[in-house]
Formats: sequence, structure tokens, C-alpha cells
Amino acid sequence: MSTELMNATMINEMTQSEITSSEIKNIKILYLYGVSLLMLFCVISIIVNIKILITTFWIKCPLSPTLYISLSLTGADAFSSFFLGIELLLNSFIPIGLGIELKGINCFLLALEVVRLGSVIITVYHLLALAVNHYLGILKPLHYLSIMTHRKTKILLILLWMLPISFFAVYFNLIENNGFQSEGCRNNMFLRHQKFRIIFSNLVFWPFVLMVYIYIHILYIVKRHQTIRLRFYEAGSPAQIRTTLRKNSNIKQMTRNFRAVHTTLYILGSFVVGWMPAIITFVLVCDDCILQLNRVSARVIFFIHVINNGLIILKTLVNPIIYAAQMDEIKIATRRMHDAFCGWSKLTHFTTGRRINSVRKRTETERSIGETAL
Repeated sequence: MSTELMNATMINEMTQSEITSSEIKNIKILYLYGVSLLMLFCVISIIVNIKILITTFWIKCPLSPTLYISLSLTGADAFSSFFLGIELLLNSFIPIGLGIELKGINCFLLALEVVRLGSVIITVYHLLALAVNHYLGILKPLHYLSIMTHRKTKILLILLWMLPISFFAVYFNLIENNGFQSEGCRNNMFLRHQKFRIIFSNLVFWPFVLMVYIYIHILYIVKRHQTIRLRFYEAGSPAQIRTTLRKNSNIKQMTRNFRAVHTTLYILGSFVVGWMPAIITFVLVCDDCILQLNRVSARVIFFIHVINNGLIILKTLVNPIIYAAQMDEIKIATRRMHDAFCGWSKLTHFTTGRRINSVRKRTETERSIGETAL
């Protein structure tokens, strides 16, 4: 889960077991190329997520609470990818891959871990906020807009961004002779103990359980609603059906929420695939956990953590693809953005072409005048 912990475990394995210099060299090569690939995917994830955020300038309709939270989640994915990439660079690529020792930055690395772990929880609770938002929209469609006002949505998003990082910053400061209380921030052993890992895993696992419950209930409501509508269509005349549908102002709202539910279910699927392997490894494997990696080779440990981190990065890449494929506002805004940039490019090309032609004509005219004078 943490690249710093991964490296500590790896170095511990190297010192406790008999490893030849060639094997150590092979491990460094693995770090050099494996971590480089992970950092490249972090950069791609950041670019893709920022592209989605930029499309907001081309959204002409008012932003709904669902869209506000979804775009904030996009920012959280970019934020998470950025700090994961920085941590991979400073904790893995430079010290192990390149063999360059970084001195005097222990407190900075610990602060980086605070932000990175906080970014994970920010993403998780954005998903929970989306689930509750959809639940309110389907359970109480007539009161939805009065409950999820823009002011309340903004306050919610501010709390979602501030609280997780604040929690870890305080936690890392409260442990005696550990974390920020240790001299030079050198003692971070609490990160490798079961207590901290259970706390962190609970912050991820229970929101996920709540989300699963919410969406199961939503699917039940959707199924019941579809059954009622089917019976209504079968029992009523076409004229009655049209009149009733016109009077039901919440039909469109519920339809939008149903589509939003499908989008978030895809995101939840990426959550399971992307985060669960890392969470399970994180909570089960540590110094005083059920499993230890004392007898596992450094190569195997490396591949376990690379796969976990790779899946985490993949999750941040998949989410914006889901938005672009499912949300009409994002699809339309993306098309407008592409048209705007293509139009600007064509205009620039046209203007440049005209300037070139003008210069050519002027040169030919001057040359013709010169020849006539001669």
C-alpha cells in the first residue's frame, strides 16, 4: 500500500537473507523499470483526469449536485495519482532504482505519506457521497433539490477534501516517539503495525459496505418502480398514460438518477478491482499481522506491490473514461471542447497560410519591380 513500507520491507529482506550482489542488481533493475512504468501511468492518469476537469468550461447548463461531486471525484483521482507518483519517485525510483540516498527529507516524506493516505480516503468518501446523493434522488425525488442545494454541496465537498488529510496529520502527530514526534521523523514503525492498518482499512471497508447496501436498496426501488409502471401501462388507456406522465414532474429526475446509478456502479466495480487487493494486502501483511513476508523473496514482494499500485493507478484512469462514456453533460462538453480546439487550430492554420501567401506575393512583387528597374 505504501511505497515507503514496501521499500522498508524490501531492504529488511535484503539484509536478513543471503542475497548475492547480482540479485541485488536485478532488484534495482526491477525498480528502475517497474517504478518508471508506474510513474508513467500516474502521469497519464493526471492528464486524463485534468482533461475531464477542463471540460467544465464548456458545460453550459447549471451543474447538478451529482455532476459537482463527480467532477470533484475526478480532481481527487488526479490528486491521488500525483502524490502516488511523487512518493514512487522519492521512495522507490531514486533511492533504490538509481541508488541515490536522499538525506534530511524524512519529515517531508512522512508529510507526503499523510497527504497520499488522505487522498485515498478522499476518493472513497467521494464515492460514498455520490451513493447517498443518488439514494436521496431516487428515494425523495420531489425534495431532492431542496436537500442537495448548491451551498450544501459545496460545504460537503470542502469537508470531503479537508477532513481525511487533517485526520492523518493529527494521527501522525499523536503517537509517542513515532511519526512527527520522533527525532527527525525517523521512527515510523507504527505504519508497519496492525493497529494503524486496521484503522486505515476500516476507513475504506465500512464506507464500501454502506455503498453496497445503498445500491442494493436503490436497485430494489428501481425494480419496484419499473413493475408499477408496467402495470400502469397495461391497465390504463394511452390518453390517461400521456396525461399522467405530463403531471409526473419527477419522472425525468428519477430517470437521470437511474442513469447516474449505472455510472457509479461502474465506478464501484473499479473500486473493488483497484483498491481491494491493496487493502487486503495492507491489513493482512505487516510485522504483527496474520501474515509476514520474512521468508518471501524480495522479487516476489516487489511484484506484489507493483501489481497493487498498478491496479490503484488503473482505477484512477478508468473513472474518467466512465464519466465520458456515461454522463451526457461530460460527453457534450468534451465534444464542444474538441470542436473549439479544432476550430482554433484550423483558424491558426488558415491565418498562418494567409500570412505566408502574403509574404510570398510581396517578395515576388519586389523581385518583379527590381527586374523591371534593371
